[in-house]
Amino acid sequence: MYKWDIEELKFQIGKLIQLHRLKRSLSQFQLGNELNLSSNHVGRIERAETNPTIENIVKFCNFFDIDMLLLFTKLTDKELKNIESEIESLQKEFKNKNKTKS
Repeated sequence: MYKWDIEELKFQIGKLIQLHRLKRSLSQFQLGNELNLSSNHVGRIERAETNPTIENIVKFCNFFDIDMLLLFTKLTDKELKNIESEIESLQKEFKNKNKTKS
């Protein structure tokens, strides 16, 4: 059994939420509106600055149609690096998409 460090778990959950948000091309504001959360709160969860409540974890999982176990299954350093690379790529794509809308 893996013994979690709280900061490590918050980081992993935040990155996975951010990844799924960007895969849906949603801003933090849009996701917050969908889940009745402030965009600031969504950002703090993604940056691992705050603990998401059980209620919010359920909201995220139901909205993204993902199993809660995905958030709580320990990822390897390589898997986390791949997720961070994918996030970086999706962020660039998202910013470019929003620039062309203006």
